[in-house]
Amino acid sequence: MRINQLFDQNVAKNFKNPFTERPWLRGNMHAAASAKSGKGLKGIIAGGLTGGLEICITYPTEYVKTQLQLDEKGDKKQYSGVWDCVRKTVKQHGWLGLYRGLSVLILGSIPKSAVRFGAFEYFKSQLADENYQLSPANRLLAGLGAGVSEAILAVTPMETIKVKFINDLRSGSPQYKGLFHGVRTILKSEGDKKIIERT
Repeated sequence: MRINQLFDQNVAKNFKNPFTERPWLRGNMHAAASAKSGKGLKGIIAGGLTGGLEICITYPTEYVKTQLQLDEKGDKKQYSGVWDCVRKTVKQHGWLGLYRGLSVLILGSIPKSAVRFGAFEYFKSQLADENYQLSPANRLLAGLGAGVSEAILAVTPMETIKVKFINDLRSGSPQYKGLFHGVRTILKSEGDKKIIERT
């Protein structure tokens, strides 16, 4: 019994798992290849797709919220509440009216999520250990860096452009002929630095 125990301990001590890296898969670029390969690009693509899908689902609530916020600043209120805003929008423009200006937010949310995911993967690659794992403190730092990058490079400028587009749609004679014309007009009148400094 004692000999068996010593044998088992010796085997366990010298045993090396031959399947930890699966080198035969590396040439085909399978998932078992180096954990760092392509992480940043995958994060950007996944983040962009996720952001676009999310905004398509939630945009009507964002549209109504922005309309009510702008209505508060006007001399005469157009809406008495959320459902009144929905009812009048649908009556004037149909159900698709709740998606007016969607293209602006989609083109804003995709880079926003792409920046967040991509920045997190970048900071993770800089802070991770040899096993590509993050300690709790480093995970917090990576998340903080991703959030700051997202806020500076995507959230602030796109929120400014979004509000200006929705406000333009409220007016009797919209001045923006389309998405790219509107963005060019805003950048020309406001300047890129002012857009980033807002909110």
